[in-house]
Amino acid sequence: MSEKQPESVIAGYLQKLEKLIGSEASEGNYAYRGQENADWGVESGAFRRLKETKTDPSKEDFISYHEKELLEPARMEGHGVEEGRKLEDLELLAKLQHHEAATCLIDFTRNFLVAMWFACRSHKEKNGNIFILNTSDWKNFLSLERKDLEREVRPILKFQIRDEATSPKEETTLFLSMLKPSWWHWSPHDLNQRILKQDSLFIFGQQKIEDMLLKKKIEISHGHKDKILEELERLGITEKTLFKDLPGFADSHGHNKSLPPGYGSAKYYLRKGNEALQRDNFEGAMMDYNEAIKLNSEYAKAYYNRGTVNRILGHNSEAIADYDRAIEHKPGFAEAYTNRGLVKADLGDRRGAIADYDRAIEHKPGFAEAYINRGIVKANLGDYRDAIADYDRAIGLDPGYAETYNNRGNANLNLGRHSEAIADYDRAIEFKPDYAVAYSNRGDANLDLGRHSEAIADYNRAVELDPDFAAAYNNRGLIKADLGNHSSAMADYDRAIELKPDDAEAYFNRGQAYSSLGNKEMARRDFLKARKLAEPRGNAQSLNLIDEALSELDN
Repeated sequence: MSEKQPESVIAGYLQKLEKLIGSEASEGNYAYRGQENADWGVESGAFRRLKETKTDPSKEDFISYHEKELLEPARMEGHGVEEGRKLEDLELLAKLQHHEAATCLIDFTRNFLVAMWFACRSHKEKNGNIFILNTSDWKNFLSLERKDLEREVRPILKFQIRDEATSPKEETTLFLSMLKPSWWHWSPHDLNQRILKQDSLFIFGQQKIEDMLLKKKIEISHGHKDKILEELERLGITEKTLFKDLPGFADSHGHNKSLPPGYGSAKYYLRKGNEALQRDNFEGAMMDYNEAIKLNSEYAKAYYNRGTVNRILGHNSEAIADYDRAIEHKPGFAEAYTNRGLVKADLGDRRGAIADYDRAIEHKPGFAEAYINRGIVKANLGDYRDAIADYDRAIGLDPGYAETYNNRGNANLNLGRHSEAIADYDRAIEFKPDYAVAYSNRGDANLDLGRHSEAIADYNRAVELDPDFAAAYNNRGLIKADLGNHSSAMADYDRAIELKPDDAEAYFNRGQAYSSLGNKEMARRDFLKARKLAEPRGNAQSLNLIDEALSELDN
């Protein structure tokens, strides 16, 4: 039987989209960018501008450009205030982007048809491209929350406003907390009507989007461009509706314009909930998912997404109940098993979490995330060899994910396999050259091997990439102390304590430095502070070590 021919040019491209990403196209997880020339890559305007003067601008060049060339002068000229309110850094950058300034923000849209318009509007002799990103991909993308807007642009671009990835000594059961994605996505629909009409979002964080993330794309034939624009005009997508803000918005909602496809259906509310979730409007998302479930009580995806909102809000019992219902209505729902496993791990039910990851893998053998999560829980249980087996499998499925190499390196280090650990950290750094945690962990391995110069070089690089990395300062101080440079070591311990005031180990190490310098009073103060911080954790070995150090002061 031959396939039914599409009724329009646009319909043909929508068929291509469905083949590429399936039914998820309508669920609000994907972002699209239309470009008129298929030969172009996806770069921020800031990067293109910087390249005019620097062949290979660094991340620091990129950040400084925004601080010194955009934000400071814009504020001095009075552009940083709107309706009597001071705009936050990102809000001001979005305003500048709106007026064609070269910023870190890369425009995308949630609407595939809008992306088609941008891919067809000019360069009629060239094929266009629509790039497709899955912003729900936890490995690469993080949603910018409303509270994050209060931060300055530097920590946002350096991804220093969320939990860091863990070290071998501080494994966590929650996989998301150890992620350090490279890209933010932000949907500032309250800034202006143009952003709302274009269903825009910004992707930002790095200078350009690497080809590895741009594998999903649809090329638009130059011969189809005029026909696509004609069809889009009949659908109400024109330059007028996309760019003339209030007039265009009002016209697109006139009495002669159709409501969105599926308006009022369960699928419609699922999509609306996903859009609200992307904007961190958790209350709105919950209301929309509730409505979707009310209309279709067997809608597994709606239960799953509502479970995600409950998990974000810390409503663990409700989240588990939602994942239970999602699995009940879709027994092979691997993602629901995985997320239920995450919640169980948060609650300390590690064996229950492993059972859920087992089921996820049973239903979806190629699910790298489930292997990674199971490996993390096994590492927390001290089953490092089994954890390594899971990380091996995850790497076989997704060899380009730096964090998996880092985790396997941690497991190898805990088993005393220093060369294997260092090889893993090398690979992590190869895939993610600005991965401060991997440098610090490699420093730990080199420290264990007595390779002081290599370890210091790694810690130096870690704090250069992340000046707020307390553990790296603490461990660099240990090496300096071993080399007899107690004053310099103390400066590192001071910085570690400043960044992490509840770190018993840093107080103990600084106490040792004071003792070596003959300052028993300050040493005693730090040892007592270390003991006070260590007592609630009940680690007998640590407490005995501190008590021995206090006894030595009295001799």
